[in-house]
Amino acid sequence: MENLKQKLIRIAKQEMDYATENGSSTLSTCEYRGWDKDVWNNRQTIIKKLRDCGYNVSVKVAWGVTDIVTTKEIEL
Repeated sequence: MENLKQKLIRIAKQEMDYATENGSSTLSTCEYRGWDKDVWNNRQTIIKKLRDCGYNVSVKVAWGVTDIVTTKEIEL
């Protein structure tokens, strides 16, 4: 069984892999029953990890749902 740190690393890696392969990735989280509380409580840690790994991250909030949009930085 994975611990919290392993889970957050796995989620961040999935976002990075998807963004690299498809151009962008969106991770949605919310502080409401039925949503993953670990993602909600640690969203800033996930965002920091994505940025530290060279990804651009923007955050949008609408109707209580936070969307974390990740894109791979492209050097021009």
